[in-house]
Amino acid sequence: MNTSHFREKRFMKKVLGMLLVVVMLASIGILPASKVQAAGTTVTSMEYFSPADGPVISKSGVGKASYGFVMPKFNGGSATWNDVYSDVGVNVKVGSNWVDIDQAGGYIYNQNWGHWSDGGFNGYWFTLSATTEIQLYSKANGVKLEYQLVFQNINKTTITAMNATQGPQITAGFTGGAGFTYPTFNNNPAVTYEAVADDLKVYVKPVNSSTWIDIDNNAASGWIYDQNFGQFTDGGGGYWFNVTESINVKLESKTSSANLVYTITFNEPTRNSYVITPYEGTTFTADANGSIGVPLPKIDGGAPIAKELGNFVYQININGQWVDLSNASQSKFAYSGNGYNNMSDANQWGYWADYVYGLWFQPIQENMQIRIGYPLNGQAGGSIGNNFVNYTFIGNPNAPRPDISDQEDISIGTPTNPAIAGMNLIWQDEFNGTTLDTSKWNYETGYYLNNDPGTWGWGNAELQHYTNSTQNVYVQDGKLNIKAMNDSKSFPQDPNRYAQYSSGKINTKDKLSLKYGRVDFRAKLPTGDGIWPALWMLPQNSVYGTWAASGEIDVMEARGRLPGSVSGTIHFGGQWPANQYSGGDYHFPAGQTFANDYHVYSVVWEEDNIKWYVDGKFYYKVTNEQWYSAAAPNNPNAPFDEPFYLIMNLAVGGNFDGGRTLFDVTGNIEALLVAEPDLIIGAGEVDAEQYELYSKVAPTFRLPDDVLSDSRKTLTLIADLLGLSEKAEQVIADYDAHIADVKAKLNSAIGDEKIVVLRMNVADKSINIFGIHNTFVGEILYKELGLKAPAFAEAMTEGNIVLSNEVIPELDADHIILLPSNGTWEEESNAKALEEMKANSLWQTVPAFKNGHVYPVERSYWQTGAITANGLKMDDLLRLLAP
Repeated sequence: MNTSHFREKRFMKKVLGMLLVVVMLASIGILPASKVQAAGTTVTSMEYFSPADGPVISKSGVGKASYGFVMPKFNGGSATWNDVYSDVGVNVKVGSNWVDIDQAGGYIYNQNWGHWSDGGFNGYWFTLSATTEIQLYSKANGVKLEYQLVFQNINKTTITAMNATQGPQITAGFTGGAGFTYPTFNNNPAVTYEAVADDLKVYVKPVNSSTWIDIDNNAASGWIYDQNFGQFTDGGGGYWFNVTESINVKLESKTSSANLVYTITFNEPTRNSYVITPYEGTTFTADANGSIGVPLPKIDGGAPIAKELGNFVYQININGQWVDLSNASQSKFAYSGNGYNNMSDANQWGYWADYVYGLWFQPIQENMQIRIGYPLNGQAGGSIGNNFVNYTFIGNPNAPRPDISDQEDISIGTPTNPAIAGMNLIWQDEFNGTTLDTSKWNYETGYYLNNDPGTWGWGNAELQHYTNSTQNVYVQDGKLNIKAMNDSKSFPQDPNRYAQYSSGKINTKDKLSLKYGRVDFRAKLPTGDGIWPALWMLPQNSVYGTWAASGEIDVMEARGRLPGSVSGTIHFGGQWPANQYSGGDYHFPAGQTFANDYHVYSVVWEEDNIKWYVDGKFYYKVTNEQWYSAAAPNNPNAPFDEPFYLIMNLAVGGNFDGGRTLFDVTGNIEALLVAEPDLIIGAGEVDAEQYELYSKVAPTFRLPDDVLSDSRKTLTLIADLLGLSEKAEQVIADYDAHIADVKAKLNSAIGDEKIVVLRMNVADKSINIFGIHNTFVGEILYKELGLKAPAFAEAMTEGNIVLSNEVIPELDADHIILLPSNGTWEEESNAKALEEMKANSLWQTVPAFKNGHVYPVERSYWQTGAITANGLKMDDLLRLLAP
């Protein structure tokens, strides 16, 4: 990693540059025509997986019906589908003869029959318009298993009446899940859903709204089929929904006035504290597949809901140290958002939802310790303290782990010799000139996807704007350099919003694109919180629709704070927000990172699969059984059957790593190395191990705890370290004089009237109250200025706690200083929550609300205790209480 900065004086602001240095080599190759296929296991026996999966499966439908069954048990259960797939054939009965399905006529793979894979299970599916007999057989041994798929045709009709068979009043579970079976149509139980489906519409609205939303193929409304609503087939079938608020659902005939309205009620819990406890047990044993499912802990005695999931912290004990599960290079676990990926041999984890939320882990072959924590203030990133639940996993050493030994490593070229045996080099750029070759590359500039102000940050909440400046993109010494700088700028879409940093992004659109082949990037990446380098590909023409229906291939993405790993990913499915993704991580060997040397990042893209490599080492694969495009459901290779072009960029912030920002260097040794400090001053959270580590970067001083609790001592000690003792003495003298002046004015204005500071947590509408012992508020308001606190705040031993509704009528506060938990009061969500609070009858019992003495203030300096911040607090108090 390279940095660039200047120092005008020792304490002048540094201009910090983050560099992504790239050398392109053997850039694109055409794959050889032949493929190598490993020998598999032959089938010696087959038996039906369950009674529901054969030998007879009956379905009804209008003109056709869909069938599906789980693969049979092969060889008494000792072999999986992945072991035997090359030995299994499919016959269909034509007349009295069994004929290979590909030769029978009328059967087209992935159009009316094919394979499915879901949650670790595999099977076949068929769409049929007549009763059909199917036979699975072993190509080697002649072992056979037969199925009869029975079809009953249903005549269409229209709807004249509907009567609920469940509901219409329904209560959603903790996950927001709810559903109901299809109603009785036309007062006749024999009339099935299939008979009236073409005449039925579904509408949804929040219970407090009068506007119905048509949710059929309307992803823009937020209602996405198979994500937050859909249909089930068990018990005659019906509709299911996942909700985050109470809603009405209306079923309505297209041809008559018949309709039926359901109410799904979602009861959001009230949290009086955020202490977590186990949902059920803390010891879990891996099953035969090595899988473990853990319900998330209860919060204040109740199961968590969807909006609380992002606040949890998940950690694993590695050699006595707790490591974040999301830190894949250390935890050795890969997050899999779309369920277990049987094409990867990595330890995997993800979320599940079944009445309550939980985590799944697979394959767990060894014993291990996991812990789950939750912030004591209920806010993401808040202090957790000891608010953890510890779990013991008992592994199954015999659990299967996918065998990827057939995924061979690949050879790589060098900048001076990019040739690779068996491949034809068709394009390369070694950046040997002095400027970017614009016959090969385009600059992308700006901060918005289009003219919509809502698309700021490239739709990902990124913090950089892209330029064509040689400060951000330049060629030097045979290398392309992409550099992010502290360089804010606003744009016409929203003149009040500033992109804090400038950076570079280039692409080959309309100049180079490829369909199948191999791409290699040779790059050295920067580190630091919020740094997001990416080498990736997008479709030349979005023939299947906007992102991600037409696909995206990420050859390499990295999180700057985690230099031990990179990831490769594809994005596919429907147009946002109905998009899906699948990806894997590569972990560098001990002693290596993406920043300490150049590495070659490769993708090999074939018609039916895509594979990822680092330095020629295979680490991830997806196949066309795992991807799809909603715009081409009968095309097994869509969307990855169109030409894609190349992109390179260096982003800052954004959603990829949870919105981290570039200069958030707290506890991050890589970011400290980037900042190149002259001196590190640490607070109480710096332990002995961190102190030793920081000391290797720069001289380090840890402020003692007794100093940190006193703003004057803190300033004096820091000033002594910097040789500014006299300046500190003057600042403290002025500060003391300011306190005396404000104290006298406030005493004259409000006397013994009581004042308290509250913080509104807008997300869950809870309120924190700050007591007299709060470091940031209590010291200055009650000790220094001598103001009076309400009895409840006076009695508190904690710095701040969540205020329960029962206490509100007893809160004898004459004046309330009110902070938002995030953002400013001008933001719509905060302003709305404030108005709701003022209108609440419970709060109207408090004197401050009765008399209009509630003062919304800017939150940042009210939540710190330094001298400058205290001065700003006193300015607020004078303005509000003694104008």
